[in-house]
Amino acid sequence: MRAMNTIRASLSFVLSAAGLLILLSSCGGGEEKNPFSVKSEVVTAADRPITLAFAPDGRLFYGEHQTGNIRIVTADGTLLSEPFAHVDVHIGLEWGLTGLAIDPDFDRNHYVYAYFTQVVNPGPPPEVLTAHPVITRFTERDNKGIDPRVIVDDLPPSDPAHPGYNGNGRINFGPDGKLYFSIGDYDIKLSKDLSVPQGKLLRVDKEDGSAPADNPLVGQSDADPRIFAYGFREAFDFAFHPETGKIYGTDNTPVSCEELNIINAGDAYGAPDFGEFPFADCRFGEHTKGIHFFAKKDLRPEDFLSITVVSGLAFVDGAKYPSIGPALLACESEIETHTLRRLTLSDTGTQVLADDIVIDDCNMDVKISPDGTIFYSNEKEIRRLIFEATPEGED
Repeated sequence: MRAMNTIRASLSFVLSAAGLLILLSSCGGGEEKNPFSVKSEVVTAADRPITLAFAPDGRLFYGEHQTGNIRIVTADGTLLSEPFAHVDVHIGLEWGLTGLAIDPDFDRNHYVYAYFTQVVNPGPPPEVLTAHPVITRFTERDNKGIDPRVIVDDLPPSDPAHPGYNGNGRINFGPDGKLYFSIGDYDIKLSKDLSVPQGKLLRVDKEDGSAPADNPLVGQSDADPRIFAYGFREAFDFAFHPETGKIYGTDNTPVSCEELNIINAGDAYGAPDFGEFPFADCRFGEHTKGIHFFAKKDLRPEDFLSITVVSGLAFVDGAKYPSIGPALLACESEIETHTLRRLTLSDTGTQVLADDIVIDDCNMDVKISPDGTIFYSNEKEIRRLIFEATPEGED
Protein backbone atom coordinates (compact mmCIF):
# COMPACT_ATOMS: atom_id res chain seq x y z
CA MET A 1 0.00 0.00 0.00
CA ARG A 2 2.86 2.36 0.78
CA ALA A 3 4.29 1.74 -2.68
CA MET A 4 0.94 2.45 -4.28
CA ASN A 5 0.55 5.67 -2.34
CA THR A 6 4.06 6.74 -3.28
CA ILE A 7 3.37 6.13 -6.97
CA ARG A 8 0.11 8.02 -6.89
CA ALA A 9 1.47 10.90 -4.83
CA SER A 10 4.39 11.45 -7.19
CA LEU A 11 1.95 11.67 -10.09
CA SER A 12 -0.75 13.71 -8.40
CA PHE A 13 -2.31 16.45 -10.27
CA VAL A 14 -0.78 19.39 -8.78
CA LEU A 15 -2.72 20.49 -7.95
CA SER A 16 0.14 18.99 -7.79
CA ALA A 17 -1.43 18.51 -5.97
CA ALA A 18 -4.23 17.99 -7.17
CA GLY A 19 -4.66 14.73 -7.94
CA LEU A 20 -5.82 18.16 -9.23
CA LEU A 21 -2.00 18.27 -9.90
CA ILE A 22 1.18 17.00 -11.36
CA LEU A 23 4.44 18.62 -10.37
CA LEU A 24 5.59 19.02 -13.91
CA SER A 25 6.29 21.98 -16.12
CA SER A 26 4.08 22.50 -19.12
CA CYS A 27 5.02 22.83 -22.73
CA GLY A 28 3.96 25.43 -25.29
CA GLY A 29 0.83 25.46 -27.36
CA GLY A 30 2.58 24.45 -30.57
CA GLU A 31 2.49 26.05 -34.00
CA GLU A 32 1.78 23.02 -36.19
CA LYS A 33 -1.52 22.76 -38.05
CA ASN A 34 -4.19 21.87 -35.57
CA PRO A 35 -6.78 19.24 -36.57
CA PHE A 36 -9.55 21.32 -34.97
CA SER A 37 -8.48 24.56 -36.67
CA VAL A 38 -7.65 26.24 -33.38
CA LYS A 39 -4.56 27.99 -32.14
CA SER A 40 -3.54 28.62 -28.55
CA GLU A 41 -2.47 32.04 -27.35
CA VAL A 42 -1.22 33.27 -23.99
CA VAL A 43 -3.59 35.39 -21.92
CA THR A 44 -1.19 35.93 -19.01
CA ALA A 45 1.69 34.37 -17.16
CA ALA A 46 0.49 32.90 -13.87
CA ASP A 47 1.76 30.98 -10.83
CA ARG A 48 0.06 27.57 -10.86
CA PRO A 49 -3.42 28.84 -11.78
CA ILE A 50 -5.24 25.71 -10.72
CA THR A 51 -8.77 27.05 -10.73
CA LEU A 52 -10.51 29.44 -13.13
CA ALA A 53 -13.90 31.13 -12.77
CA PHE A 54 -15.65 33.77 -14.89
CA ALA A 55 -17.84 36.62 -13.73
CA PRO A 56 -20.77 37.49 -16.02
CA ASP A 57 -18.97 40.67 -17.16
CA GLY A 58 -16.08 38.63 -18.59
CA ARG A 59 -13.57 39.11 -15.78
CA LEU A 60 -11.55 35.98 -15.12
CA PHE A 61 -10.87 35.13 -11.49
CA TYR A 62 -8.15 32.56 -10.90
CA GLY A 63 -6.61 30.95 -7.85
CA GLU A 64 -2.91 30.28 -7.33
CA HIS A 65 -2.58 26.83 -5.86
CA GLN A 66 0.34 27.38 -3.51
CA THR A 67 0.39 31.13 -2.74
CA GLY A 68 -3.27 31.42 -1.82
CA ASN A 69 -3.67 34.50 -4.00
CA ILE A 70 -6.84 35.05 -6.02
CA ARG A 71 -6.27 37.30 -9.03
CA ILE A 72 -8.32 38.96 -11.75
CA VAL A 73 -7.77 39.23 -15.48
CA THR A 74 -10.06 41.91 -16.93
CA ALA A 75 -12.33 41.23 -19.88
CA ASP A 76 -9.78 42.93 -22.17
CA GLY A 77 -7.02 40.57 -21.00
CA THR A 78 -5.23 42.79 -18.46
CA LEU A 79 -3.88 41.11 -15.35
CA LEU A 80 -4.49 43.38 -12.36
CA SER A 81 -1.33 43.94 -10.36
CA GLU A 82 -2.91 43.53 -6.92
CA PRO A 83 -4.62 40.29 -5.88
CA PHE A 84 -8.37 40.27 -5.49
CA ALA A 85 -7.91 38.43 -2.18
CA HIS A 86 -5.52 36.17 -0.30
CA VAL A 87 -6.18 33.06 1.79
CA ASP A 88 -3.69 31.39 4.07
CA VAL A 89 -3.23 27.89 2.72
CA HIS A 90 -1.60 24.67 3.83
CA ILE A 91 -0.03 23.09 0.76
CA GLY A 92 1.26 19.67 -0.27
CA LEU A 93 0.04 17.14 -2.83
CA GLU A 94 -3.70 17.78 -3.11
CA TRP A 95 -3.80 20.55 -0.50
CA GLY A 96 -3.81 24.27 -1.24
CA LEU A 97 -6.20 26.71 -2.91
CA THR A 98 -8.03 24.46 -5.35
CA GLY A 99 -11.46 25.88 -6.06
CA LEU A 100 -13.22 29.12 -7.02
CA ALA A 101 -16.87 29.69 -7.82
CA ILE A 102 -18.81 32.78 -8.86
CA ASP A 103 -22.26 33.20 -7.35
CA PRO A 104 -25.04 32.77 -9.95
CA ASP A 105 -26.47 36.05 -8.59
CA PHE A 106 -23.12 37.82 -8.95
CA ASP A 107 -24.63 40.79 -10.78
CA ARG A 108 -26.64 41.50 -7.64
CA ASN A 109 -24.47 40.31 -4.73
CA HIS A 110 -20.89 40.17 -6.15
CA TYR A 111 -20.04 37.00 -4.18
CA VAL A 112 -16.93 34.93 -4.94
CA TYR A 113 -16.27 31.61 -3.14
CA ALA A 114 -12.85 30.07 -2.46
CA TYR A 115 -12.11 26.45 -1.49
CA PHE A 116 -8.77 25.84 0.24
CA THR A 117 -6.99 24.04 3.09
CA GLN A 118 -6.11 25.65 6.39
CA VAL A 119 -3.79 24.40 9.11
CA VAL A 120 -5.66 23.04 12.13
CA ASN A 121 -4.35 24.24 15.51
CA PRO A 122 -0.82 25.09 14.33
CA GLY A 123 1.94 24.62 16.84
CA PRO A 124 5.70 25.15 16.93
CA PRO A 125 7.95 22.76 14.97
CA PRO A 126 8.46 19.86 14.97
CA GLU A 127 4.79 19.31 15.72
CA VAL A 128 3.03 17.49 12.89
CA LEU A 129 0.51 19.78 11.23
CA THR A 130 -2.92 18.72 10.14
CA ALA A 131 -5.21 20.62 7.80
CA HIS A 132 -8.81 20.70 6.70
CA PRO A 133 -10.70 22.12 3.73
CA VAL A 134 -12.75 25.29 4.18
CA ILE A 135 -14.97 27.42 1.94
CA THR A 136 -14.91 31.20 2.35
CA ARG A 137 -17.00 33.80 0.56
CA PHE A 138 -15.76 37.24 -0.47
CA THR A 139 -17.75 40.21 -1.71
CA GLU A 140 -16.22 41.83 -4.80
CA ARG A 141 -15.99 45.61 -4.73
CA ASP A 142 -13.84 47.50 -7.23
CA ASN A 143 -11.84 44.32 -7.98
CA LYS A 144 -11.13 43.65 -4.32
CA GLY A 145 -12.48 40.90 -2.09
CA ILE A 146 -13.92 42.30 1.12
CA ASP A 147 -16.00 41.03 4.05
CA PRO A 148 -14.76 37.41 4.05
CA ARG A 149 -17.30 35.02 5.51
CA VAL A 150 -16.69 31.34 6.25
CA ILE A 151 -19.41 29.17 4.68
CA VAL A 152 -18.01 25.69 5.48
CA ASP A 153 -15.39 25.10 8.17
CA ASP A 154 -16.40 21.88 9.95
CA LEU A 155 -14.74 19.36 7.64
CA PRO A 156 -12.52 16.86 9.49
CA PRO A 157 -8.78 17.44 9.89
CA SER A 158 -6.37 15.36 7.86
CA ASP A 159 -4.59 12.28 9.14
CA PRO A 160 -1.02 13.25 10.15
CA ALA A 161 0.14 9.97 8.62
CA HIS A 162 -1.11 11.07 5.18
CA PRO A 163 -0.29 14.79 4.89
CA GLY A 164 -1.82 16.36 1.80
CA TYR A 165 -3.10 13.03 0.54
CA ASN A 166 -6.37 12.86 -1.48
CA GLY A 167 -7.32 16.39 -0.51
CA ASN A 168 -10.00 18.84 -1.41
CA GLY A 169 -11.19 19.23 -4.97
CA ARG A 170 -13.37 21.85 -6.68
CA ILE A 171 -16.49 23.89 -6.06
CA ASN A 172 -19.19 24.70 -8.63
CA PHE A 173 -22.71 26.04 -8.61
CA GLY A 174 -25.41 23.81 -10.03
CA PRO A 175 -28.32 25.00 -12.17
CA ASP A 176 -30.39 24.69 -8.97
CA GLY A 177 -28.38 27.49 -7.34
CA LYS A 178 -26.83 25.16 -4.77
CA LEU A 179 -23.10 25.00 -4.07
CA TYR A 180 -21.47 21.62 -4.78
CA PHE A 181 -17.96 20.62 -3.74
CA SER A 182 -15.86 17.49 -4.11
CA ILE A 183 -13.59 16.20 -1.37
CA GLY A 184 -11.09 13.35 -1.51
CA ASP A 185 -10.88 10.38 0.83
CA TYR A 186 -7.96 11.93 2.71
CA ASP A 187 -8.22 9.66 5.73
CA ILE A 188 -8.24 6.53 3.55
CA LYS A 189 -11.15 4.14 3.04
CA LEU A 190 -13.86 6.39 4.45
CA SER A 191 -15.61 7.06 1.17
CA LYS A 192 -18.42 4.59 1.99
CA ASP A 193 -18.85 5.89 5.54
CA LEU A 194 -21.91 8.12 5.27
CA SER A 195 -21.25 9.77 8.62
CA VAL A 196 -18.21 11.66 7.30
CA PRO A 197 -17.72 13.94 4.26
CA GLN A 198 -14.45 12.43 2.97
CA GLY A 199 -14.69 10.76 -0.43
CA LYS A 200 -17.94 12.50 -1.30
CA LEU A 201 -19.59 15.11 -3.48
CA LEU A 202 -21.47 17.46 -1.18
CA ARG A 203 -24.33 19.88 -1.88
CA VAL A 204 -24.97 22.83 0.42
CA ASP A 205 -26.83 26.09 0.72
CA LYS A 206 -24.60 28.94 -0.42
CA GLU A 207 -25.55 31.21 2.47
CA ASP A 208 -24.56 29.07 5.44
CA GLY A 209 -23.24 25.73 4.17
CA SER A 210 -26.23 23.82 5.51
CA ALA A 211 -27.81 20.79 3.83
CA PRO A 212 -30.76 21.57 1.54
CA ALA A 213 -33.94 19.78 2.52
CA ASP A 214 -34.03 17.80 -0.73
CA ASN A 215 -30.55 16.27 -0.41
CA PRO A 216 -30.73 12.47 -0.84
CA LEU A 217 -29.57 11.52 2.68
CA VAL A 218 -31.52 14.11 4.67
CA GLY A 219 -33.33 12.31 7.48
CA GLN A 220 -31.11 9.22 7.31
CA SER A 221 -29.65 8.45 10.70
CA ASP A 222 -25.86 8.60 11.06
CA ALA A 223 -25.45 10.25 7.63
CA ASP A 224 -23.99 13.66 6.87
CA PRO A 225 -27.01 15.33 5.25
CA ARG A 226 -24.79 17.40 2.96
CA ILE A 227 -23.73 14.29 1.00
CA PHE A 228 -25.01 14.21 -2.58
CA ALA A 229 -23.06 11.13 -3.78
CA TYR A 230 -20.27 8.97 -2.34
CA GLY A 231 -17.64 6.33 -3.00
CA PHE A 232 -14.92 8.56 -4.49
CA ARG A 233 -11.21 8.24 -3.89
CA GLU A 234 -10.04 11.41 -5.62
CA ALA A 235 -12.99 13.18 -7.14
CA PHE A 236 -11.73 16.49 -8.44
CA ASP A 237 -13.45 18.64 -11.01
CA PHE A 238 -17.03 18.17 -12.19
CA ALA A 239 -19.29 19.99 -14.63
CA PHE A 240 -23.03 20.33 -15.21
CA HIS A 241 -24.45 19.45 -18.62
CA PRO A 242 -25.89 22.69 -20.05
CA GLU A 243 -29.12 21.02 -21.23
CA THR A 244 -29.84 18.15 -18.86
CA GLY A 245 -28.17 19.51 -15.72
CA LYS A 246 -26.54 16.11 -15.15
CA ILE A 247 -23.24 16.17 -13.24
CA TYR A 248 -20.17 14.75 -14.98
CA GLY A 249 -17.17 14.16 -12.73
CA THR A 250 -13.98 12.13 -12.49
CA ASP A 251 -12.41 9.77 -9.97
CA ASN A 252 -9.36 7.53 -9.96
CA THR A 253 -7.47 4.74 -8.26
CA PRO A 254 -3.76 4.96 -7.42
CA VAL A 255 -2.46 3.37 -10.61
CA SER A 256 -5.15 3.07 -13.32
CA CYS A 257 -8.83 3.39 -14.24
CA GLU A 258 -9.31 7.17 -14.15
CA GLU A 259 -13.05 7.32 -14.76
CA LEU A 260 -15.70 9.72 -15.96
CA ASN A 261 -18.97 9.38 -14.07
CA ILE A 262 -22.47 10.72 -14.36
CA ILE A 263 -23.05 11.59 -10.72
CA ASN A 264 -26.59 10.98 -9.55
CA ALA A 265 -28.13 11.93 -6.21
CA GLY A 266 -27.54 9.26 -3.58
CA ASP A 267 -25.50 6.91 -5.79
CA ALA A 268 -22.36 5.02 -4.72
CA TYR A 269 -19.31 5.06 -7.02
CA GLY A 270 -17.17 2.18 -5.83
CA ALA A 271 -14.19 3.38 -3.84
CA PRO A 272 -12.50 1.74 -2.05
CA ASP A 273 -13.82 -1.52 -3.53
CA PHE A 274 -11.83 -1.44 -6.75
CA GLY A 275 -11.28 -5.16 -6.92
CA GLU A 276 -8.05 -7.08 -6.71
CA PHE A 277 -4.91 -5.04 -7.41
CA PRO A 278 -3.86 -4.20 -10.10
CA PHE A 279 -7.48 -3.74 -11.21
CA ALA A 280 -7.92 -6.00 -14.20
CA ASP A 281 -11.44 -4.69 -14.75
CA CYS A 282 -12.31 -1.00 -14.36
CA ARG A 283 -15.98 -1.94 -14.01
CA PHE A 284 -15.46 -4.35 -11.14
CA GLY A 285 -17.89 -4.23 -8.23
CA GLU A 286 -21.48 -3.42 -7.41
CA HIS A 287 -21.67 0.33 -7.85
CA THR A 288 -22.56 2.99 -10.38
CA LYS A 289 -20.05 2.48 -13.20
CA GLY A 290 -18.08 5.10 -15.08
CA ILE A 291 -19.22 5.90 -18.61
CA HIS A 292 -15.63 6.35 -19.84
CA PHE A 293 -12.11 5.53 -18.68
CA PHE A 294 -8.95 7.47 -19.45
CA ALA A 295 -5.61 5.83 -20.19
CA LYS A 296 -2.04 6.57 -21.17
CA LYS A 297 -1.22 6.34 -24.84
CA ASP A 298 -0.93 2.74 -26.09
CA LEU A 299 -2.27 1.32 -22.80
CA ARG A 300 -5.67 0.15 -21.63
CA PRO A 301 -7.35 1.94 -18.71
CA GLU A 302 -6.92 -1.26 -16.64
CA ASP A 303 -3.19 -1.60 -17.31
CA PHE A 304 -0.84 -1.16 -14.38
CA LEU A 305 0.51 2.42 -14.26
CA SER A 306 -1.83 3.55 -17.00
CA ILE A 307 -2.09 6.69 -14.90
CA THR A 308 -3.78 9.86 -16.02
CA VAL A 309 -5.16 12.72 -13.95
CA VAL A 310 -8.13 14.78 -15.13
CA SER A 311 -7.92 18.14 -13.38
CA GLY A 312 -10.53 20.20 -15.21
CA LEU A 313 -13.85 19.70 -17.01
CA ALA A 314 -16.05 22.09 -18.98
CA PHE A 315 -18.85 21.84 -21.52
CA VAL A 316 -18.49 23.79 -24.76
CA ASP A 317 -21.08 24.26 -27.50
CA GLY A 318 -20.40 24.43 -31.22
CA ALA A 319 -21.17 28.11 -31.73
CA LYS A 320 -17.63 29.47 -31.51
CA TYR A 321 -15.78 26.21 -32.22
CA PRO A 322 -17.80 24.24 -34.81
CA SER A 323 -14.95 21.76 -35.19
CA ILE A 324 -15.00 20.91 -31.46
CA GLY A 325 -18.43 21.26 -29.94
CA PRO A 326 -20.77 20.42 -28.57
CA ALA A 327 -18.51 18.39 -26.28
CA LEU A 328 -17.09 17.90 -22.82
CA LEU A 329 -13.54 19.21 -22.51
CA ALA A 330 -11.11 17.50 -20.14
CA CYS A 331 -7.77 18.84 -18.95
CA GLU A 332 -5.68 15.67 -18.59
CA SER A 333 -2.13 14.93 -17.47
CA GLU A 334 0.13 11.94 -17.78
CA ILE A 335 3.70 11.75 -16.48
CA GLU A 336 5.24 13.34 -19.56
CA THR A 337 2.31 14.92 -21.39
CA HIS A 338 -0.49 17.37 -20.71
CA THR A 339 -3.45 17.66 -23.06
CA LEU A 340 -6.83 19.26 -23.53
CA ARG A 341 -9.16 16.53 -24.71
CA ARG A 342 -12.54 16.59 -26.43
CA LEU A 343 -15.08 14.01 -25.32
CA THR A 344 -17.96 13.69 -27.76
CA LEU A 345 -21.08 12.39 -26.02
CA SER A 346 -23.94 10.36 -27.42
CA ASP A 347 -27.38 11.93 -27.81
CA THR A 348 -28.36 10.49 -24.45
CA GLY A 349 -25.15 11.71 -22.83
CA THR A 350 -24.48 8.27 -21.40
CA GLN A 351 -21.66 7.22 -23.74
CA VAL A 352 -18.42 8.79 -24.95
CA LEU A 353 -18.27 8.34 -28.73
CA ALA A 354 -14.87 9.95 -29.26
CA ASP A 355 -11.91 11.01 -27.12
CA ASP A 356 -9.55 13.31 -29.06
CA ILE A 357 -6.64 15.60 -28.24
CA VAL A 358 -7.50 19.21 -29.06
CA ILE A 359 -4.19 20.75 -28.02
CA ASP A 360 -1.24 20.14 -25.70
CA ASP A 361 -0.25 21.76 -22.39
CA CYS A 362 -3.41 21.79 -20.25
CA ASN A 363 -2.75 20.39 -16.78
CA MET A 364 -4.64 22.71 -14.42
CA ASP A 365 -8.13 23.83 -15.41
CA VAL A 366 -10.41 24.58 -18.35
CA LYS A 367 -13.36 26.97 -18.37
CA ILE A 368 -15.59 28.70 -20.93
CA SER A 369 -15.90 32.50 -20.84
CA PRO A 370 -19.30 34.25 -21.08
CA ASP A 371 -18.71 34.85 -24.80
CA GLY A 372 -17.97 31.14 -25.36
CA THR A 373 -14.15 31.26 -25.54
CA ILE A 374 -12.20 28.27 -24.23
CA PHE A 375 -9.66 29.23 -21.56
CA TYR A 376 -7.29 26.72 -20.00
CA SER A 377 -4.24 26.76 -17.75
CA ASN A 378 -0.95 25.06 -17.09
CA GLU A 379 1.55 25.65 -14.30
CA LYS A 380 2.91 28.85 -15.81
CA GLU A 381 0.20 30.36 -18.01
CA ILE A 382 -3.43 30.92 -18.72
CA ARG A 383 -4.21 30.47 -22.41
CA ARG A 384 -7.20 30.64 -24.74
CA LEU A 385 -8.15 28.96 -27.98
CA ILE A 386 -8.84 30.91 -31.15
CA PHE A 387 -10.79 29.25 -33.95
CA GLU A 388 -9.29 29.71 -37.41
CA ALA A 389 -11.72 28.83 -40.16
CA THR A 390 -10.19 27.02 -43.11
CA PRO A 391 -10.03 29.38 -46.11
CA GLU A 392 -12.56 28.55 -48.79
CA GLY A 393 -11.14 26.07 -51.28
CA GLU A 394 -8.68 24.50 -48.85
CA ASP A 395 -9.14 21.00 -47.43
